[in-house]
Amino acid sequence: MKQHVLICDDHPLFRAGLRAALAEHPTVEVVGEAANGRDCVGMLLSLEPDVLLLDLALREMGGYEVLAWIRVHQPALRTLVLSMYSEPAFAERARVLGAAGFIAKEDALTEIHAALEHRRDAFYASASVRIAPRKAGPTALAGFDERLLALSPTERRVMGLLSQSLTSREIAEHLGISLRTVQTHRTHIADKLDVHGVNRLMELAIRYRQIFS
Repeated sequence: MKQHVLICDDHPLFRAGLRAALAEHPTVEVVGEAANGRDCVGMLLSLEPDVLLLDLALREMGGYEVLAWIRVHQPALRTLVLSMYSEPAFAERARVLGAAGFIAKEDALTEIHAALEHRRDAFYASASVRIAPRKAGPTALAGFDERLLALSPTERRVMGLLSQSLTSREIAEHLGISLRTVQTHRTHIADKLDVHGVNRLMELAIRYRQIFS
């Protein structure tokens, strides 16, 4: 019997790669793709898939919000979270919200088949999540600002260096980019997080150092 799968991710190239990987699985049929959380909910209602492959960093309605909606409205749906974040605390939060598994994106193309075939009474965690340092318990992300999920990989690296109390000039030297580019990244980060003041941005970087390290 075929598993009908809905993919929800805001990166078209990643969706295409995932669809290609799933095409090799004889019992899987991709029934749709959504690029944001709100469209995902609409497609869940109209397509009624068996499995949802869900990114966390989504526009309009974040991945954790979608999980919370599913827990109330479609609790039988099997949801596998796909994320650029491999920290165990993110996986634990997804598990608590009802996800059936958590796959780091770097593992997705090699582990997606195993995740789909994994026993339904046990939570699936991909290799990068299983070997990540256990620096955090289930409550480590208490008060976590989900806007941090919207940061790009480069912005995450800038925040990681900020968490080490590096100056913008030192960050520029470390990344091999111009001082002006670092300042632009910092401006974009501040806009995304709606924070004001150099000290406030550094405070957030230090508070969530485990995410950016």
